[in-house]
Amino acid sequence: MKKLHFLFALLTFGLFISCSKEDNNSGGSAIQSITITANPAEAYVGDNIQFTVKGNNNVDVTGTAVIYVNTSPIVNNFYTANAAGTLSVYAVYQVSSTVSITSPTIQIPVIQGINFNKRVLVEDYTGTWCQYCPRVSYAISQVRLQTSDAVIVAIHRGNDPYNFSAASVLENMIGLTGYPTGMLNRKTDWTYPENNNVAQVVNLTSGTNPRIGLAMTNSVNSANGNVTVQVNVKFGKNFSGLKLVVYALEDNLLYNQTNSTSFYGGVNPIANFNHKDVLRAFLTTSILGDDITGATTVNNVFTRTFVYNLGGAQASNIHFAAFVVDAAGNALNSRDASTNVTQTFEVE
Repeated sequence: MKKLHFLFALLTFGLFISCSKEDNNSGGSAIQSITITANPAEAYVGDNIQFTVKGNNNVDVTGTAVIYVNTSPIVNNFYTANAAGTLSVYAVYQVSSTVSITSPTIQIPVIQGINFNKRVLVEDYTGTWCQYCPRVSYAISQVRLQTSDAVIVAIHRGNDPYNFSAASVLENMIGLTGYPTGMLNRKTDWTYPENNNVAQVVNLTSGTNPRIGLAMTNSVNSANGNVTVQVNVKFGKNFSGLKLVVYALEDNLLYNQTNSTSFYGGVNPIANFNHKDVLRAFLTTSILGDDITGATTVNNVFTRTFVYNLGGAQASNIHFAAFVVDAAGNALNSRDASTNVTQTFEVE
């Protein structure tokens, strides 16, 4: 009987100890204070800001805390900054029905950035010898019917009068496996079959506007056939790690195109096919882009000037494509321009 009493006492003591322990997510001490952080810590009008709330024990309590922006509670932990100014943000965490903890208030500056028209870069890896390449050529023609905001570059490879051998660097970058291959904004695959996925390209001209704007001023010296190409890049927010790429392209190059598709009447070859937007040269030092130097901060403009010789080509057939890539090589925005034009920034 004494043993039973002793066992009961042990069980009671264990239950008491178990119930008296603090219940918390970390297995450590209870939450005594909280902090709130924002990503980004400095925002631009239109940016989506994400908040995170953590306890002093590093437990994430974002899902159960209430976040206040300028004294008003928000539904979840995201907030879109709609006007320039400063946001005052804090969080409240309810420990129990009678006890709550309030975080220190953080200040988030919101800057009036600049939005620019959004263009999509299409790089078409192709060849006059390539029997299935007319599929992408046709798809590009359908893109052009739906938007004027597509910058097209035809990169010819192989046994082709327009072969651009320097493009091997690009092919290594994207891991090209065959022709045709369509790439969007440098590093996004245009889904096969491209003619059924025209919307993929067109959709990249809408949505969130880029904070990079481009404008070119091009002039031809008829005496020596030189084209002076001035490229201006304006920053709608603060950037780092940007590169500029500039191409010279040629239109109206007539040459037979091998064709094993049903497009263009299904004829093979397509006699005197009009090859457009053919890459003839890159004006930057590297085809992968040259570093954009100087202050790449909101409202600043970077300018660089190039000279391209027509080499006997008709000035009316030559145009230029300029685009800015980020540190990962993705094109953020692009623009094309013919000769003897002066462009202004396409501010939205």
